[in-house]
Amino acid sequence: MPASEADNMPSTSPMIDPSAVSSAPFYRAPEAVRTIFVVTFIAACGPLFAGIVLFGWRALVVAVISIVSCALIERGYYAVTRTPALLGRSHAYLTGLLLALTLPAFVPWYVPLIAAAFAIIVGKVIFGGVGHFLWQPALVGWLAVAVVFPSVTNPRHWSLLAREQLVTGDITITGPPGELRNWAETPAPAGTHAFSTRPPKAILLDLANSDQPAFSALALRDIPELDDLGKNTKPPPNLPDMKRIKPSVIMEMPRINELLYGARAGAIGETCIIVIVVAGLYLIYRHYVKWQLPVAFILSAAVVVAIAPVYLARSGGEAYRVWLPVASEGFDVGFVYVCYQLLSGELMLAAFFLATEMTCRPSTTGGQILFGIGCGIIAMCLRMFLKVQFSCFMAILAMNTFTPTIDALWRPRAPGRKHLLRRLLQR
Repeated sequence: MPASEADNMPSTSPMIDPSAVSSAPFYRAPEAVRTIFVVTFIAACGPLFAGIVLFGWRALVVAVISIVSCALIERGYYAVTRTPALLGRSHAYLTGLLLALTLPAFVPWYVPLIAAAFAIIVGKVIFGGVGHFLWQPALVGWLAVAVVFPSVTNPRHWSLLAREQLVTGDITITGPPGELRNWAETPAPAGTHAFSTRPPKAILLDLANSDQPAFSALALRDIPELDDLGKNTKPPPNLPDMKRIKPSVIMEMPRINELLYGARAGAIGETCIIVIVVAGLYLIYRHYVKWQLPVAFILSAAVVVAIAPVYLARSGGEAYRVWLPVASEGFDVGFVYVCYQLLSGELMLAAFFLATEMTCRPSTTGGQILFGIGCGIIAMCLRMFLKVQFSCFMAILAMNTFTPTIDALWRPRAPGRKHLLRRLLQR
């Protein structure tokens, strides 16, 4: 065929646009990384809004300082080093928000600023940026200020706004320290906006005191002489003075419903359990979080609480240790006790938002289950035996250290290869 005729024939192959060709790999993920960070940020705004309602405008100030500081510090570091993994600022916003959720609303302005600097520089950029760090950056910032300012970030008495002062009240205007068991029906002291009280998890820590136990029982008074008396029987005169008998722990705690909607002292984002769980379930629905990790975290913590011993006081003040407290006074009382331990601290926030950081958690489902079990066991052992209030944050940082090891031991099976256990059994 002449060349002129061949040139005039239509081509059977489509023309390829050179601008449409990109480098490998060609598979396109359904979600961009930036989208994941933005959606997680929006979900984490739920606990933040609940904290603003319960702790007032100062919670918003702490959150704004934390978020802006993280973004500016990361942007400034990128301007100097030009590290590619620091170019996007969406993860910096998310880090600042998660950091704010771990802090009290009454901290001075320089606390979130210093925490943000540690979170970005020590927690993230020295490892190379997004996708390279070992520990959860927000918890690195929290740990720094918890060590430097222990009396500010973890005081003995915390503040909680009264019902009539929600959102607009100043949480630093508090009354004298005292116990708060019925928030909804207790007015704030005259001239104040907030109560000064111990967090419920601090009250539960008294169960670990073996020298001077603070409680006589979980829900019932442990007086052997009263066990044989009927309800309408007059106690004999030789019984100890009822005023000197130590109370039961559940009677000293707030109501369960108040723990669910967040009417208790604590950090900005840890108190409203309902909002935390709903936001966490949304992340699970979007497949950003595998449900196995938070479930393993919570269930393993519950098992430790149900088994770990508590120290109670007899009628004479003598301490005695009770193993398996979930069954010591009946499973109904034990179940309530376990619920108090799970709901009165930072466990739910840690399980749904902090332990699930994609860079710091294992990549496989089995690895995440092992990671969650380790977090739950370490957290409750620290709380029950060492009396550490923020035990869940410490447990996550500890398990982050072992994430590379878990990934190395729990690798996905290559196509066509048998599982390691099956190969060992066939030898």
